[in-house]
Amino acid sequence: MPAKKYECFEVTIEDKIAHIRMNRPDALNTMNKAFWNELPEIVRDIDNNARARVIVISSTGKHFSGGMDTTVFTGDRAAPKHDRYIMAEALRSNIRQIQSSFSCLEEARMPVLFALHGGVIGGAVDMISAGDIRWCT
Repeated sequence: MPAKKYECFEVTIEDKIAHIRMNRPDALNTMNKAFWNELPEIVRDIDNNARARVIVISSTGKHFSGGMDTTVFTGDRAAPKHDRYIMAEALRSNIRQIQSSFSCLEEARMPVLFALHGGVIGGAVDMISAGDIRWCT
């Protein structure tokens, strides 16, 4: 059975190690909506996979992650600039999604290890805080 393809990640399981690689090096592995949708799905799938005993999260490229992709926080561009309610609701929705995607790491039944290199910026610090072990090189 072929491995599932993701927009933001590469996922492998070998020797009981589930390896999740963030794979947006041209965007400094910043976190966008696809990232927040895919991460909880991947972690839940691994958590229910008998072949895995530990999750290792790393990234491709020069830096681990540049944090949040700030274009996500622009809200509904069709909304009038003065409509703060629509913009605030869009922001709240994004924050809930971010919190949910990081919570899946805390709720995993197996240890979550982050293998870090280069810059770990902004929201990436929040994400790695949800893991059990952080290994920096």
